Amino acid sequence: WPRPPLNYCILITLALCNSASGSLTVQQIYEFTRQHFPFFQTAPEGWKNTIRHNLCFSSCFEKTTGFVCGEGNRKSCLWKLTPEGRRKFQEEAQALAKEVLDLVRQSMSKP
Repeated sequence: WPRPPLNYCILITLALCNSASGSLTVQQIYEFTRQHFPFFQTAPEGWKNTIRHNLCFSSCFEKTTGFVCGEGNRKSCLWKLTPEGRRKFQEEAQALAKEVLDLVRQSMSKP
């Protein structure tokens, strides 16, 4: 599978926008990314660090006050899109050329 021609902020935003609640844990964002973009199923693990880095340092995302208990009752915070992040995503998505959109479809397991 080819690497999707999208930056990590867009990949994270796609995961968040496709969740029922609009918020996800980091692990859920990883799972969405692997499920929809098979490239990440076999990619070196470094992409996960980049996801975490973008969540923590981009003004597009913020932690919510909610927590989810995962395995071993370890609490994981939920992340959501900020209004600025939503606006930025809409601008970037509208600016994608048809050729790039075609490459995105080719990189997805179920476009």
